[in-house]
Amino acid sequence: MSWPKLTIRQRLPLFISASALLVLLLEGFFIYEYSAYYHEQEFRKRIEARLATADSLIARDQLHPVEAISELPPGALPDERIFYLNDSGKAVLPEGQLLLSRSKDSIRHGAYVYNFAHIGQRDYAFHRDSLNHATLVVSAVDRYGISKLRNLQTGIIGGILLGVLLLALATWFWVKKMLKPVADKISRAQAIGAKSLNLRLEVKNNDDELDQLARTFNQMLDRLEKSFQVQQQFIRNASHEMRTPLTAIMAEADLSLLQNRDTAAYRTALENIRTRAEGLEELLGRLLYMARLEGDAPLVARDCSADEILLSALQTLQLKYPQAAQRIQVQIDAPDSAALLLHGDPGLLQAAYFNLLDNALKYGAEKPVQVQLAIIENMICLVVADAGQGILPDEMPHLFEPFYRSSRHSHLPGSGIGLPLVKSIAEKYSGRISVDSTPGAGATLRLSFPMAEKL
Repeated sequence: MSWPKLTIRQRLPLFISASALLVLLLEGFFIYEYSAYYHEQEFRKRIEARLATADSLIARDQLHPVEAISELPPGALPDERIFYLNDSGKAVLPEGQLLLSRSKDSIRHGAYVYNFAHIGQRDYAFHRDSLNHATLVVSAVDRYGISKLRNLQTGIIGGILLGVLLLALATWFWVKKMLKPVADKISRAQAIGAKSLNLRLEVKNNDDELDQLARTFNQMLDRLEKSFQVQQQFIRNASHEMRTPLTAIMAEADLSLLQNRDTAAYRTALENIRTRAEGLEELLGRLLYMARLEGDAPLVARDCSADEILLSALQTLQLKYPQAAQRIQVQIDAPDSAALLLHGDPGLLQAAYFNLLDNALKYGAEKPVQVQLAIIENMICLVVADAGQGILPDEMPHLFEPFYRSSRHSHLPGSGIGLPLVKSIAEKYSGRISVDSTPGAGATLRLSFPMAEKL
């Protein structure tokens, strides 16, 4: 049998009422037991006083104990009975001899001391004289105490039940009242979707937990909305950048198919198609790198040498720019390769180096490019300096925005995700990138990564 699932609004009153019931039961039990013990001790003192009085009378006239007991004033204790036992099994009363049950056998009690027993509703006090083997017994029923304890028990149980019932109702009311803002926020949150990320939860500035939850949720929505907008912008820009070379490839192919041409014309068309396809392949490669960095899939990371990564990047660059070797001047300032160890994905690190070099050649106005690999401030730094047109001050804030391209360079091939990719790779491996540029005098970019920890 499966129990129905309860909501917080149902569980809280239930748990609070159950806890209160347990606490009140323990408190009621303690009060009842303390009261019962107090009444028992108080009644025993009364029986003991009655027994002492009867014993003093018998001591005056030991030959006639029954007559001595009869001198006691009656009614001192409720339902009082006084026995004088001249043996272990018989009790002597003023009216004559009565048998005493074995449960009240005086032999089981000590001598010259007062002993007590509780049998049924009766309390017994015994005083046994070991010289004549006689026992004086006083018994009574604490009717007032029993009635008082019964009333106390009824009052405790009734009070507990009434208190728990009132507590449950009060808890239900206040829990419903306190959780109403939560229900309102749930309804509000359910209305928020991909097309309504601008909606926010209400914050009443009470500085309580609900306001903190609403603020945290709104901050999360701010991040989601920003990420969603960036993603949408990224998709739009990527689609546009991919559509441009694809349109050019299709136009070149359609133009070649319109009429028969000589071999040279076809070769030219195929070269144009290849150039566009290479640009498209480069764009797709960078987009895939961006997706790897933004995704949750783990990246391969190992120790690798920065000079080897730079050499691989230069070799790839040589394939794209055959004249790159004549323009790039490389300087490595390190005692050996062991001092240039990086920890990261070699493919991503090579992509970062390649994009810096590619940008320098592309925007360097066909002038030499200075490349330095060195250890600066305990970081392995790649410094790439070109002598091109430089970067304008108003272009600096947008330099690392995906797909941003300066209007001055719109005639050059490119996608606008080279530097944003470099920055993402740097942040992935706790590195940083900085730019220093003077318009008309070129730009210097510094890419730094922390050195790999030596074992």
